[in-house]
Amino acid sequence: REEAGAKFDQYITKRLTLNVKGEVTSEVAGPVKSLSTDGKEGFESDAFNIDVKKQYRDKTMSDDERKYPLFVCEKDGATYYVVPLVGTGLWGPIWGFLALESDMNTVYGATFDHKTETPGLGAEINQGWFESPFVGDQIFDENGTFVSIDVVKGGAAPEDKHGVDAITGGTITSNGVSNMLENTLKVYVPYFKKNSDIAAI
Repeated sequence: REEAGAKFDQYITKRLTLNVKGEVTSEVAGPVKSLSTDGKEGFESDAFNIDVKKQYRDKTMSDDERKYPLFVCEKDGATYYVVPLVGTGLWGPIWGFLALESDMNTVYGATFDHKTETPGLGAEINQGWFESPFVGDQIFDENGTFVSIDVVKGGAAPEDKHGVDAITGGTITSNGVSNMLENTLKVYVPYFKKNSDIAAI
């Protein structure tokens, strides 16, 4: 945790804010600390300061008002795109981040967490054994159609690029992760299709 700020500034080269059409409405580079104090110029447009939960759950907001953050990461000469995720588990909120490779399709990494899920069951979403199988999965099918990634009860087939195994005894939380991925990622589909080769598949 002590190194988080430095690591963020080291690897995140751009912080993009998207609208519902997948258009970039703000692009910020440089250290977060330069724009992360409320009241400073650029605070509200910096993707780092967007309340992601509010964007999905505030029913008083119009579509034109909604802002979605996307973080561009550079590591070892490769580009990755990090999407913040929000959803609902069995007992309360769940959240996470999904990193996509430069094709904006293949999962490079996934991390999840929760507030009040059941220990030993749904609470296991923040364990490496649950998160690591997402690596290499894809959110678009071979035709370029968005299909997300499903957390499959009973187990995903080894060759399934769009599914991972659900948590035994944690069905509702597993379903919550599936819904979180689909509901959050679909917002970014217009941007991904405009800025990658997915639309040409």
